[in-house]
Amino acid sequence: MKHVIRFLLVVILVAAVAGGGYWVYQNRIATKASPTSSGFTQVVPVRQGNLNSTVSVVGQLEAVQSADLAFERISGTTKLLSLAVKPGNTVTATQVVATIDPASYQQTLDQAKSDLQAAEKTLADLKTPPTDLEIAQADLAIAKAQVQLQQAKSDLANPDSSDLVSLRNAVQDAQDNLTLIQLQATLAEHAAIAKTERDLHYNVQWWQRRVEQLQQLEREHEANLEQMQEREKGQNLLSGLEPDLARVRAQRELARQATAAEIAKGNVTLADAQTALAKAQAGGDKLAFAQAQVAVQEAQVALLTAQDARRKLDAGTDPSALATAQADLDKKRLALSDAQADLAATQLRAPFDATVLATHANPGAQITAGTAILTLANLKALQVVAAIDETTIRRITSDQDVQITFDAVPGQRFRGKVLAIPLQGALQGGVMVYDVPISLTGADKLPLLVGMTANAQIQVAQAANALLIPTMALQRAGGQYQVLLQVTDPGLPEGSTVAVPVEIGLSDGVNTQITSGLKPGDQVVIQVEAAQATNPFGGPGAPGAPSRTSGQNALTNIIRQFTRSDGR
Repeated sequence: MKHVIRFLLVVILVAAVAGGGYWVYQNRIATKASPTSSGFTQVVPVRQGNLNSTVSVVGQLEAVQSADLAFERISGTTKLLSLAVKPGNTVTATQVVATIDPASYQQTLDQAKSDLQAAEKTLADLKTPPTDLEIAQADLAIAKAQVQLQQAKSDLANPDSSDLVSLRNAVQDAQDNLTLIQLQATLAEHAAIAKTERDLHYNVQWWQRRVEQLQQLEREHEANLEQMQEREKGQNLLSGLEPDLARVRAQRELARQATAAEIAKGNVTLADAQTALAKAQAGGDKLAFAQAQVAVQEAQVALLTAQDARRKLDAGTDPSALATAQADLDKKRLALSDAQADLAATQLRAPFDATVLATHANPGAQITAGTAILTLANLKALQVVAAIDETTIRRITSDQDVQITFDAVPGQRFRGKVLAIPLQGALQGGVMVYDVPISLTGADKLPLLVGMTANAQIQVAQAANALLIPTMALQRAGGQYQVLLQVTDPGLPEGSTVAVPVEIGLSDGVNTQITSGLKPGDQVVIQVEAAQATNPFGGPGAPGAPSRTSGQNALTNIIRQFTRSDGR
């Protein structure tokens, strides 16, 4: 009995093992690949070839050189005088394309030139060493002062014989001094300050008359915009000229009063000298002695003054005066440079050879600094600027090859390379996007326009002589990839398949690199569901639910792309 039970247990165990093996076998072996009611199947051999991994992005066509031109050195508001171009015109570098009125800028430049010349003369005079004539004149002044001092001392030692002579000399000196002061007063009337007063007076009177004429036109409603602006400009100038005229007149009046005081003082000195002479002639010995003492002192002061003037000639110009004059000259040069730049900026010039894309203002329009006048671009040097999001930009590097197509010229492909990777992006819709410039080759003769949409495929990686299968052959199972491998076994039905796990490398969407699990010549099976072909990478394999015929066509297209040379 025990042997029977043991035999039955062995039989049951063998049956269980056989049943389990048959279940495993049934789950690993598929039927022969063929069309069914639920999809389509096709067998494709594993082959070797080159594979390129690309990133597809969208961008737009831009000019490498483009610019919005504007007058940048305008003060306030001015009128656009001329615009010499229109959209579609070609221009060359430095060509004048627009202008504003240069009159006021030319006037400023002329004044700056005059101021610079004056500053240069002042500095040159300070740097010029004394001439032999000036030195000789200084030496002569010292000699004369020494002689006068000796004479004064002699007159003081002999008052009886020298009193009248000294007093007469004092009268003559006072008379000469008074004459000199009066002459200086006459010359002051013709000095620069007087000329400035006359110029200011003329300008004030001219603008007063002009403003009155313009106001009369406005009251009669006959003034145009330029005349109204000229009236406003005239009033603004008057508000500055009238105080200047008043200040200059006040300065002149102060100078006149000072000169009058000097003349009055000279008259007093002359009167005193004449009185002293009269008293001496009447026998005033004490007064003559005192005057002799004063004469000595005056002669000593004259000698010291002459000697000091001579020492200054030897010492040269004061360094502080030179520094001040040099600083003033530098300031005038800078003012001249600014005035020249302002005048040059009244002509708007093209910065490079280009085509005018658009104009933004018309002659006669009121503009300010920075107002865009026109937009131009060099259409002979074009590039594509692609927008690449932050998740993809890390795969992009400079000098990667790019294939470019344009919606405007379907069916044509162009080459390019990634030129640079920007370090700064811009936030768009919550995603950081980077504008990547791409060169464009082979499109020189096409009628491409700035702003056209460009489709770019950037080659981010490539594998040479790789094992390739159609991406549609990949399946996901248990968190890893697998393929259905067709097997030939005499004990199995023809066309049977087995699921084989594989490891993958690069993919271009159509073809995928197999790094392990398969060998060249292996036959893999592609199964396409009738309702929808799936992509093992997560994306749809077909845009909708194709019919049997369309599913067959889709599968055929995949196989054709797979069998192209080099996996491209």
